[in-house]
Amino acid sequence: MECKTFNALWLTDIDDTLLPSNNASPLVFARISSFLKVLENYCVLTVPVTFKTRAELEELSRTLNYSFKAYVAEGGCSVIISETLANPYQWNTEGGEGVITLCRNRSMMDPVFHSLESTSCRDKYVKLTSLTPVEASKLLNTSLKEAENAVKREFTEVVYSSNSECLQLIEKEAVSHGFKAFRTRRFLHLGETGKEEAVKLLLNLIGYRVKGLIISSGDSPADAGFLSIAEIPIIVSNNHTEWFRKYPYVKITNNIPYSLIDIVSRHILLKQPFW
Repeated sequence: MECKTFNALWLTDIDDTLLPSNNASPLVFARISSFLKVLENYCVLTVPVTFKTRAELEELSRTLNYSFKAYVAEGGCSVIISETLANPYQWNTEGGEGVITLCRNRSMMDPVFHSLESTSCRDKYVKLTSLTPVEASKLLNTSLKEAENAVKREFTEVVYSSNSECLQLIEKEAVSHGFKAFRTRRFLHLGETGKEEAVKLLLNLIGYRVKGLIISSGDSPADAGFLSIAEIPIIVSNNHTEWFRKYPYVKITNNIPYSLIDIVSRHILLKQPFW
């Protein structure tokens, strides 16, 4: 079914929001796949907004047996729009997709890590892109295939350290070099832009086709920017949410993804009021 306009737009983070961060069961994937197809039949556009790589999202689409018409990858550095959604007068699509790049190659961040060589943190952190798929699989607690796709980063660096002071130092160095730094539950993500900027760009391109509610879902301060753009922000977290300043919002504390699916279903498909 091809929708000329959309009755709603759902912007959602993936890890710890739509999916458990690791070891999701086939039943979970099947439930999400089924729900996404129902939304599509009702002309609701679902757009992942995630730190995952393009390769990870392409693999996720295959696992779900579902093709996203648009998605934001690597924390906002890449916006991919399908040919069916893109305005043919805006750009020429190749391979059925239009790709907008908001960041330079991740090698631009090398000076950040060079600056750490003379500090006590030089051996206390790892970059995801420096790991083999086997090593990355252990760090991420994912399958080898997922790890192979996760290390294929073009624009961003993902940093892990068990030393909080070192993470703070890396964050400080990144910002002083003109980059952005976002903390998630286990990692520090470095890049040249954020999810909010990418979502605003996407809305400038396709927003005229959205005739209903814009809702968003995420789980961490890294999602705060694009969550605040939506009319209905949904936070999926067991932790305090003092980092989010827009009111009102919906908070879900458990049962990923079923509680989120229930909320979206009731308020977009059944049109129940949020407040």
